[in-house]
Amino acid sequence: MANPGIAIYPWWYTGNRRVRSDRHPVTFSSGNGMISLNGRSWPHNPPTASPSHPASRRQFLLQLSTVLALLALGTIIVYMTGGTGYAFPYVLLVPVVLASAWYGLPASLITAAAAGLLLGPLMPLDVGAATAQPLGNWIARLLMFVLIGTFTGWMFQRLRRANQAQARALRTDSRTGLPNQAALDADLAALLARQARGHAEDCGVALVFVRILDLAEVLEALGTDASDQVVASVAARIADHSDQSVQSYRFSGSEILFLLPTPDSAQVAPLVEAVRQAGEEIMEVRDVPVRVQMAIGSHYSNDLRVAPEELVRRARTAVEEAEFYRPYDPAFERRSSERVQLISRIRSGLKAGEFELHYQPKIDLITNRPAGAEALLRWRAVDGRLIMPDSFMPKLEDTSLIAPVTRFVLQQALEFLRQHPEEQLSINFAVRNLFDKALIRDLPKLAQASQVDPGRLEIEITEGALIRNPHGARLILQELRNHGFPVSLDDFGTGYSSFEYLTHLPITGLKIDRAFVRDLESAASSRTVMKCLIEMAQALDLWVVAEGIETEGQCRILRELDCDLGQGYLFGRPMTAKSYLLWRQTDLS
Repeated sequence: MANPGIAIYPWWYTGNRRVRSDRHPVTFSSGNGMISLNGRSWPHNPPTASPSHPASRRQFLLQLSTVLALLALGTIIVYMTGGTGYAFPYVLLVPVVLASAWYGLPASLITAAAAGLLLGPLMPLDVGAATAQPLGNWIARLLMFVLIGTFTGWMFQRLRRANQAQARALRTDSRTGLPNQAALDADLAALLARQARGHAEDCGVALVFVRILDLAEVLEALGTDASDQVVASVAARIADHSDQSVQSYRFSGSEILFLLPTPDSAQVAPLVEAVRQAGEEIMEVRDVPVRVQMAIGSHYSNDLRVAPEELVRRARTAVEEAEFYRPYDPAFERRSSERVQLISRIRSGLKAGEFELHYQPKIDLITNRPAGAEALLRWRAVDGRLIMPDSFMPKLEDTSLIAPVTRFVLQQALEFLRQHPEEQLSINFAVRNLFDKALIRDLPKLAQASQVDPGRLEIEITEGALIRNPHGARLILQELRNHGFPVSLDDFGTGYSSFEYLTHLPITGLKIDRAFVRDLESAASSRTVMKCLIEMAQALDLWVVAEGIETEGQCRILRELDCDLGQGYLFGRPMTAKSYLLWRQTDLS
């Protein structure tokens, strides 16, 4: 049974304050250290040592002993120096001030009253003359001590609250109310220190790093508040699906880290499953249905010698390697280093002619005949080894290097089409490419210079480009269409798919993601969804390409559903130009 809430306080906090995030449209607000989801609010306070904690208990006893000792010492000093008729009675204000600083107003009042009574009727005015104090004398002193205790207790209490508010602000992400990276560093260090003092068999910590892959698209389309709402809602929903006492932290804009103290590494799997379940849910943000894609990396360690920052780095390294989920593997370190080196070599690789295009066939599912191909970039290293695009493209698409790489792909594709007039190709545009004014301006000129009909070169774009700037993307797509280039929407169904925007986009086709093809043979629901997608696209006069076809059964079902084109390993893997032309000739014969 799922745990009905999210743990807001650290694992050693003695309270049990939890909140449930309903799986319905989410409203969100934060401020003053408060988190509000669906009208329910809870505070996030920085962890403070509970009196039951051993370290705080020792500190409490030490401070209490100091106050009591100073009261006793002050009383002895007053008596030994002649009584209350001399200046030394005010030495008892020292424990009053200390009690105010350490414990606040109530303790200050108690200590002040105790100090006043210790110098009360039993303390002589003059010890040598054995003169007793007048009643009004010690009562006035008692009231003065209480007044001073009240003022100092109030002053230190306000100062303490201000410091607590500042500490809470320093530990809290002001946009979501979630603990931030500073809180993570402090809490993880405290956990490891606590485990180091305990039994070795109880040691262990799991870090699960969650990255919301398409948060930037939400930010561009709906604004900062909406993206923060998504982060807070995702954190709450993950905890809602988990039956473990985990603490969530907003590590960066699109990243959430979950901290789980456990001696059992097997406890990581249920938390990853909770993330998967949360990712399948649809949330409404400003009346827009949103389903986020997440990548997950994890690291488990029971080695107390590993520094907290190293544990976090390993979990983050794992998420860099994840398509959906990857636990940390030391081999990732080598791959990360290699990837950085690859990016640095791309420009020189272009100049050295190390890049080439491979071609994956598309098949007309009705006639079972070739219907063009998709041109895919490959990098052939100096030793002849092929470097696959997933080793460098995800990073490359976020840099300015994507422009010369895409121009290389475009020029090679146009040259292939010029040499083979019977062929049709599609190439991929990254988000940066679509909004590259120079590239869009030069595209028809390059086609004309190559004497290639623009209708033979299809441009595939992702939904991310549309979410980033819907109006700007629509104008650019219309410009491409005006020049005669077909435009298709790639990986349809995996992002913020909306049937409504399809009616307004000047596109010519949809490429349905392989995720919808994978279970066609085993799941009736997948066939139903696929049928709806195909019928919807054809109603809008769009060509439909199903990618990721690997079995005859999938192909047969898609053919029965009147899907136009198919692409996948069943027909052919990406191959060199020479191999593709040979394959095509063999297929036609």
